This record gives sequence, C-alpha cells and structure tokens, in this order.
Amino acid sequence: MTSMKYAVISPDGELSHHEGDIDWDAVIGVEGKARVRLRPDIMVCGWVNDVGLRFPERFSRNAVATCVMASLGAAVQPYAGPVVFTGWDSRNTRKGLIEICPLPEPVTVLDSIHGDVLKALAGQTPRELSPSWAESMREIAEHARTAPAPTLTVRPVTVR
Repeated sequence: MTSMKYAVISPDGELSHHEGDIDWDAVIGVEGKARVRLRPDIMVCGWVNDVGLRFPERFSRNAVATCVMASLGAAVQPYAGPVVFTGWDSRNTRKGLIEICPLPEPVTVLDSIHGDVLKALAGQTPRELSPSWAESMREIAEHARTAPAPTLTVRPVTVR
C-alpha cells in the first residue's frame, strides 16, 4: 500500500503535512473519529473527534479548521480539536474498495484555502475572493468559538 499522505490543522490553526500511518488515537483522540463530507470533486475529506465538542477542557474549538471545512463544502458547525484531512475516493465504494486514501498531490486546494482563511481572520480580503467571503469566514470563526455544545437528550423507553 502507498504511504498515507494526510494533513492536520491543529486547534491553534497551524496546517501541517504528514506521511505514514495515521495514529488516530494520538491525533484525533481515543473517543473515535467522525468523517466530515467535503465537496466530492476535490477528493478530500475531514476527520474530527466524534465527541470533541462535549469535552472543551481536552478539545479546544478549532475556528480555522471550521472555516476551511466550510469553504470546502462541509456543514457550517463548530469543530473541536485537531482536524485531519485525507484523500477520499467515493468511486471505490461501488468497487468494494476502501474509500480513504492519501491526499491527492498536489494539495494546493487545502493549502490555498487555509491561507485564504488565515488572511480573512486577520481582517484582510484574499486577492481572488470577495470581501463578503472574508466577512463570512469571520462570522463562521466566531460561531465556531461561541456556539453552545450540542446536547444529548436521553428519554426513557416505555415498553408496552
């Protein structure tokens, strides 16, 4: 198998590229990982801690990654802790193959969007993008930092 190429955006907003096996427990956390669907045309997906928002003392909100993922087609919602990006080939599903794969080379779309988000959060407007895009990134980042954690409601089951 080809060595896995993947990227991580840490909670402080730093993007780093890696190659090798992913130690999911070390990078995402032992609670489990959840796949975040992105635009299928870029053949990339995001991975987050499945319950990271429930443990703010261990997983701080990741405003930069939240903005990057929203820019790449993910649902606008806060994400917490490190966010991992891998390749994702949905065409493998019908072949019975594993969809997760190394990041496509070059990974310019991820690097470019990350840079654009950093500029927007610094109050600038990236050259190729509109002021309204930059403003929406600032709004998404604020939402990522301040939105309440989702709640879980457990209801008793009545057996009849």
